[in-house]
Amino acid sequence: MELFFATISLFTVTIAASFIYYKRIQQAHAEYENSKDVVRVITAGFSRQLRKVVGSIMAAERDAADAQLTAAEATRTSVEAVEAVKNHSEKVSELSVKMDETDKNITSLREEIQSLARRRPVIAVQPSVEGAIPLRQDAVLDQLTPTELGVLMLIEETGEASGPAIREKVNKTREHTARLLKKLFDSGFIDRNTSGMPYRYSVRKEIKALIQQQKENTQISL
Repeated sequence: MELFFATISLFTVTIAASFIYYKRIQQAHAEYENSKDVVRVITAGFSRQLRKVVGSIMAAERDAADAQLTAAEATRTSVEAVEAVKNHSEKVSELSVKMDETDKNITSLREEIQSLARRRPVIAVQPSVEGAIPLRQDAVLDQLTPTELGVLMLIEETGEASGPAIREKVNKTREHTARLLKKLFDSGFIDRNTSGMPYRYSVRKEIKALIQQQKENTQISL
C-alpha cells in the first residue's frame, strides 16, 4: 500500500515536473520567436540604414566625380585663358613695334618734306647780257616792300639770323616779323634752318648775288 502511494506520488511529481518543463519549453520557444522578430526588425532597420549609408556614399562619389570634372574644365579654361592673354600680349607687342616703325617712318617723311621745302626752286635770273640784267635784277628785288627789303639786307649782312634777332633789329612785333620771314621764305628769297630752335634764316646765294650786284650798281651811280 505504501508502495502504491509512493508510486502515485512519484507519478504525480513526474507529471507535474513534465508539465512545468513543457511550459518552460513553450515559454522559451515563445521568447525565441520574439527574439527572432526583434532580430528581424533590428536586421531590417540596420539594412535600411546600411542602404542609406551606401546611397550617401555613392552620391558623394558622384558629387566628387562631378567636382573633379568641373575642376578639370576650370583648369582647361584657365589654361586657355592664359594662352589667350599670352597671345594678346604678343599681338600688343607686335602692334607696339609696328607703331614705333610707323613713328620712325613719319619722322623720316617729315624730315624729307622739310628738306624738299628747303630745296624749293628760286626765282630764275637770266645770265648777264649787256646791261639789260640790272633792270631784271632790280625787278626781282622791286617785288619787295621797303621793310621786306630791309629784312633781306639785314639777313644778308649777318650771314644767318634767328627770328628774335631779326625782330629786334627791325623793331617789329613778333607776328609782323613772322609774316615778313614767311613771305620771304615762300617767295624763295631766303632759306630756313629748322635743325634747332629758334629757326635761323639765311639769304639764298642767287638772291645774295642780286643784292651784291645792286650794291655795286648803287655805288657806281653815286
